[in-house]
Amino acid sequence: LLVLSTSPWRQLLSTVCAFSTLHGCGGLLTDLSGRISNYIGPKTVCVWTIQMTPGLHVVMAIPGLNLTCHKEYVEIQDGPPGSASYGKICEGLGLTFRSSSNILTVKYTRKPDHPASSFDVYYYGEPEGSRGQGNC
Repeated sequence: LLVLSTSPWRQLLSTVCAFSTLHGCGGLLTDLSGRISNYIGPKTVCVWTIQMTPGLHVVMAIPGLNLTCHKEYVEIQDGPPGSASYGKICEGLGLTFRSSSNILTVKYTRKPDHPASSFDVYYYGEPEGSRGQGNC
């Protein structure tokens, strides 16, 4: 999993052609670009698996994350659920990631007695060998 510097996330957001927003708690996402928004409901663990066609990598940006640490977090996994993880993230600005394959997993976890905080995750597919040019 490659973590990009904070400046490319602006390019990522301007590169995504059309955002389809998902407010549900997890699922398999196969669109070439999209946005995941926080889930508000009774479930405490949500897992979204972003799968591009072979030959594409997943580029993902979280413009701002301000979760209540120790009560909720987002985890980025480089591949399908259970793959190597970048770690549990609860705060940061301009977070950008690029998968090493065509799959990236986003997991949101919160304690049952804690209300869900707001966040957005943007993603798009990028051809192997390219950097920041998008696939629109």
